[in-house]
Amino acid sequence: MARTPKTKPTLIIDTREKMPWCFDGDDAFEEVIYKKLDGGDYSIEGMEDIIVIERKATVDELYNNFTKDKKRIAAEFERLKDHKFKIVVVEESCDDVMNPNHYFVNKKRINKFSPKMPVAVVTSSLTKLMLEHDAHIVFGGMRAQNMARGILLHAYELHRKGKL
Repeated sequence: MARTPKTKPTLIIDTREKMPWCFDGDDAFEEVIYKKLDGGDYSIEGMEDIIVIERKATVDELYNNFTKDKKRIAAEFERLKDHKFKIVVVEESCDDVMNPNHYFVNKKRINKFSPKMPVAVVTSSLTKLMLEHDAHIVFGGMRAQNMARGILLHAYELHRKGKL
């Protein structure tokens, strides 16, 4: 008996993702597996070198990535240079990212400089990711997981049709 070709993708979640989004029971995926990705947090099996989604939960995570961890994030995007799609999905709205009062360094008065400094660091760093690393930035807010899911599923369909 001929085997039916797989029509649903297998979602990959990077093993280093500390608190991954839950896709258990999501019937859009054949299965969900955990394995180490070269970069990013989510991809589709067989497309790991084409598309990855890097998840950022908060404005403070973004700020820390672009200050304390800037060498690590630069190295990660350098490893992803040959990927067609590098997508950063932020679990905050654009308004949240632009609001200095949403940053821990301002709330706890740790920031000794201008209250606008964290916003400037994050926005200039996101711009650098877009222009120097061809990354796409998505501000998903509370719908970030659904947006990431939709991006991956659409990429899979395009790939199946030979359009990606």
